[in-house]
Amino acid sequence: DLHSFPTRRSSDLHIAKLMTATAVMQLVDRGQVELNTDVNQYLHSVKVPATYPQPITLTHLLTHTGGLDEIPGRQVASTTEQRPLGEFLFDRLVRVHPPGEITSYSTYGIALAGVLIEDVSGLQFEPYLERNVWNPLSMHRTYINVPDSMAGDVAEGYAYEDGRVEKVPHEIYQTTPASSIMSTAADMARFMIAHLQDGRLDDVRILSDAAAQGMHRQQATVHPMLPGWTLGFQVSDVNGLRIIEHGGDIGGFSSLLVLLPDENTGFFVVHHREGANLRFDLKRRLLDRYFPDRRPVRTPVPRFQSTPQLRRFAGTYRASTFCHSCNEPGNVQDFEVTVNNDGTITVWGQKWVEVSPLYFVGVDGRGRIGFKQDSRGRIVAMSGGSWRVVERIR
Repeated sequence: DLHSFPTRRSSDLHIAKLMTATAVMQLVDRGQVELNTDVNQYLHSVKVPATYPQPITLTHLLTHTGGLDEIPGRQVASTTEQRPLGEFLFDRLVRVHPPGEITSYSTYGIALAGVLIEDVSGLQFEPYLERNVWNPLSMHRTYINVPDSMAGDVAEGYAYEDGRVEKVPHEIYQTTPASSIMSTAADMARFMIAHLQDGRLDDVRILSDAAAQGMHRQQATVHPMLPGWTLGFQVSDVNGLRIIEHGGDIGGFSSLLVLLPDENTGFFVVHHREGANLRFDLKRRLLDRYFPDRRPVRTPVPRFQSTPQLRRFAGTYRASTFCHSCNEPGNVQDFEVTVNNDGTITVWGQKWVEVSPLYFVGVDGRGRIGFKQDSRGRIVAMSGGSWRVVERIR
């Protein structure tokens, strides 16, 4: 539970992606890179293949719209097996969608942003963060490679299997900019306050107002009526609030960082068990307690859609983080969308009614989903917002 993590303890964060995005925005701030320029102009350790005529940009990488495949095999047994990041990515930058076409949570996109940080700054990834983010913010207990003198302060990960609590070995990844930062709640608080104050903490700045505000603004989404991605943050609007956040999962741990910029408020949750929902349950309780939703629930007014018209949405959809180029996609999550005779569709165990083009609301007035169609009008994806994107596979 939460009490397993006293302030002095460190735990793994897939929220590392936010620190990578912050570092990229620092380079933008300094005029060393531009968000909408082909990243190949800045990279020399590895190049993005010319699979599509459209180039991948930093905006694509930070909004998870780069179209790179999620290829397994990022984990290694020990740090001695880690290779330079550019070398590791050399044959793993597989493009499966044109950039900007669809949002799809991308470890490889953020890892590539990490290589760009190294190539442009001339520093390795961890020393760059230490010099430009952690030390300026007095985050003195945040690391990728924890010193031996502090090894005893690292929290142990646990899972709950077959009615037993089991210790989970520490996981080591090649893609460090996306998955491998350890920190404490106290250090994360300083990082969060800096973002709430548009890049400032006390008398220190890590971003300009313009860069921070641009980073916090939604840039991409599957459907314009759904929350999507900023330059690094996931967007949410629970209880009608403007929320930017990021969650993380790694062996033995789950985490969630939530910021409410308009309320100058944030909270950070980390707990045992990878993939557990405690963080989301706590988020809901905190928001309902301090920022309750006072909007009336409205029963959706459906557009007139006959059953044949709705059949274009029917099919099998797969969580977009599967490996598209693998012979066997591995552990996948598939979902069926079916059409009902009452003018609704069913997915995720719920009925939905279309209230505007490609946009559906739950029949009880709660929840919403949006669909994306390609240039031919074919439905290609569905989203519940932010990272919750599934691609149509048949």
